[in-house]
Amino acid sequence: MIFFFYGEDTYRSYQKVKQIRDKFRKEIDTSGFNTMILEGTDLTLEKFNNAVTQAGFLSDKRLIVINNLFNHKSLAIIKDDIIEYLNKQTDSSAENFLLFWQDNKPDKRSGLYKKLASYKYSQEFEPLNDSKLSNWAVHEFNSQGAKITRPALTLLIASTGNNLWQLSSEIAKLCAYKKGQAIIEQDVESMTHGKLDENIFKLTDAIANQNKAQALKLMNDQLAAGVNEQYLLTMILRQYRILLQLKSLVSNNTTNQELASQAKLHPFVVQKSLPLLSKYSINDLKQIYHKLTKLDLDLKMSPINNETLLDLFIVKN
Repeated sequence: MIFFFYGEDTYRSYQKVKQIRDKFRKEIDTSGFNTMILEGTDLTLEKFNNAVTQAGFLSDKRLIVINNLFNHKSLAIIKDDIIEYLNKQTDSSAENFLLFWQDNKPDKRSGLYKKLASYKYSQEFEPLNDSKLSNWAVHEFNSQGAKITRPALTLLIASTGNNLWQLSSEIAKLCAYKKGQAIIEQDVESMTHGKLDENIFKLTDAIANQNKAQALKLMNDQLAAGVNEQYLLTMILRQYRILLQLKSLVSNNTTNQELASQAKLHPFVVQKSLPLLSKYSINDLKQIYHKLTKLDLDLKMSPINNETLLDLFIVKN
């Protein structure tokens, strides 16, 4: 039986590989001696042929997992022999299990890709879009017996983007922290300081200093890393809302701890935000916040490309 899992979402594709590996171990290979993992980047025909022809030990079948075969520098030399072997297989459960796992997008023009993609158990794992990402996260929380509020979920996803490796780790951490209680925004702020948080502080600082080139670079870096435009704007809005809140509370005698308590924010957030306050008047902050709320509506309603709208906001402020 042939399996082929590939795509940019390596978390979900790897979970699929693990699921098959665990099922094979439980139902067929209880001894654990009949699973072989080969690195495709340096695979030789000798290694491949030995793996697929070798008899099982205390089992009539073996599971051979080949990782990242399409990253092989000399794939052109060995691919025809692999295709020839595959052509002889019936793709039935009576044969060895042969699983190809690729942690990126292979060249879909290649003959080997077309052959592997033709099998019943072939699947591409693309990064989840907004709604699917939220649904995936909610399912993960539910499976661990936890609930999360919608604002907290939006904040969490804004922090991790569609990096499911990081998101799954943060979910596990939050579930262990709340132990069955509903997870709210303050929990996310307290327990997770994802990669986006630090860049949002840098982006806000660049905007405050009128460093438009740096602001555009920071923003486009986040977009290139897979952060959705709407989530990015959500984080920028949140940062300016925090600045407005702190601006109205701060005084010469107010400590950071007191500010955090009054604003109901994590001390880390207050500490990182305070240096920006001197660069804005309260009116400046109100005007920018008003523009951001309008931009939020434009992202949802305007026919203009979302990335262009974000660029225009940076250039005009």
